[in-house]
Amino acid sequence: LRWKCSSCVGSAAARFSQAMPSAVLPGVDVVAIPGLTLTEVFGNVATKDATLSAVHEKITEPSMSNPWRCPEFAEYILVVKGEAHVEHSAGTLVVKAGFGVSLPAGCRVKVNLPEPSELVAICLPAFSPQTEHREEGEPAPPTPAHATKTAPLLATAVDVVKAPTLTITEFFGNVASSDAKLSACVAKVDEACSEAWQQPTFAEWVLVLSGMLHLEHADGVTKVPAGSGVFLAPNERVKWVWPEACTYVPICMPAFTPDACRREPEEGSAKDADPETMARLQELHEN
Repeated sequence: LRWKCSSCVGSAAARFSQAMPSAVLPGVDVVAIPGLTLTEVFGNVATKDATLSAVHEKITEPSMSNPWRCPEFAEYILVVKGEAHVEHSAGTLVVKAGFGVSLPAGCRVKVNLPEPSELVAICLPAFSPQTEHREEGEPAPPTPAHATKTAPLLATAVDVVKAPTLTITEFFGNVASSDAKLSACVAKVDEACSEAWQQPTFAEWVLVLSGMLHLEHADGVTKVPAGSGVFLAPNERVKWVWPEACTYVPICMPAFTPDACRREPEEGSAKDADPETMARLQELHEN
């Protein structure tokens, strides 16, 4: 990957603000055509920050004629619903809901979507048309200098948290893909609840896909509605509160670990309702 976590996180923190959490960041529909909507919550368009981009993709019509491309950035794709077919030099990888696929920088691929689907795509560094290198038109452009012989890597999502009101499914990270650089999860809250205070050492980018997230912090409460995001700098002390059912995507750099989360156990919080929840999370990270 062509990025350094420490410098990127510092850049992002400076870009968003000195008082964390950042302001609520509304998503921007960078593509809105019949059958396809791409909503960027972080990236060169939505936040003017090149650290990473995170896009919520909704596909309502099959898309089987996408061009080949050979990006300079690495890409992590979480398949939430439906499936994606990733063509590459050695064949086609079918990625169904509940799986993720990582595409190393310089990996030449064609991503097709044979059915209605919902994806979250994360690019490091952030996506730009200039660094995507789409192969459109005839004849095909020559192979770019940054191309590699790498192949897509499939990751099986793991439910790392199974609490009575909260399920967190890791698609990439220390548990699901043995990747300590970045973690990305889909978290589902079934009903109103809250979590314990925490002060992580990692940076966190949060996309709210549905419902509402409240973040309590030293300066008050930041309310993040569906279709928006928020950035949390390292060492920001926050308490997560969900006033209603909610689905969100937390992206952590470096990848989440229980120790780096620096969570303050709290009776009645979502992960403390069942003592086995935190014990299992810790065990998953020790194996």
